[in-house]
Amino acid sequence: MNTTFPHQWAMLRVCLILSVGGGAATALAAAMGLTTYTAVAPVAILLAGLGGVAHYWKTQHIEITMDQFHNALRRISNVERRVAETQGLVQLGSINFPYPLPFGGDFALTADAAAVLARQIALRQPKVVLELGSGVSTILVAKLLQDSGGGRIYSLDHDPSWAAETRRHIGVAGLQDYATVLETTLKEQHIDGQTFLWYDIPPELERLRQIDLLIVDGPPQHLDPGGLPRYPALPMLLSQLSENAEIFVDDAKRPTEQEMVRLWLERFPGWKGQMIKTVPGTCLLIRQTSSNKP
Repeated sequence: MNTTFPHQWAMLRVCLILSVGGGAATALAAAMGLTTYTAVAPVAILLAGLGGVAHYWKTQHIEITMDQFHNALRRISNVERRVAETQGLVQLGSINFPYPLPFGGDFALTADAAAVLARQIALRQPKVVLELGSGVSTILVAKLLQDSGGGRIYSLDHDPSWAAETRRHIGVAGLQDYATVLETTLKEQHIDGQTFLWYDIPPELERLRQIDLLIVDGPPQHLDPGGLPRYPALPMLLSQLSENAEIFVDDAKRPTEQEMVRLWLERFPGWKGQMIKTVPGTCLLIRQTSSNKP
């Protein structure tokens, strides 16, 4: 146990008392003519020095204490993240994957967010899924569609190497009949008077109708750090979404995604959003129809 701080704090209090009390007494004595200002000057200087030392110790102590506080918060956050990831992996344990999937990491879907996605697929039984940004979620959804007896996920990706890696996993898992990864480029899209760098929809998807589930996990934020690169998803694809469509937004803790969802709900009042606590934050948007309005 570290006992340095209590001793330093006690010394700090002594210095403060001596400097403040001594300074006040000296000033009072000089004011009453009991001594001269010249005579008390050395004492005043000494007391001022003690006050300066006390202030320095106080400042250093507060800085060290704040550093320890922030380090404790980071450790708590890491523990919460690991607990959430573990709970997600437990919830996904009933799915019979052919090999362990790499949940988590810089770009992969976290296990707790994946569990939310799996739950929604089980509840809503989508037949057509469109995903923006391929990866481990593509394998997960394809496997769930296979287990449910049908459906297909179409995944767009602007990165050829990442798309090829996703296809390799699909092939190894034997899910070719349930997943299609389409490479495309990012091009300027003009929406609401603004320009976005977003996917160039390939012909295969232009003909696609009745999308039941839209997974928004791309393009990457780093391509437009100060903007909303994923905003075009709803305005560009609205006409292709089914009557009871649902939108799954990953990384919903980020301010950019929160602003995107706010603008969507403002422009498209027929949708209702629900935030779910996961490590990256998950937002579900459900289309409000006469059959599912409260």
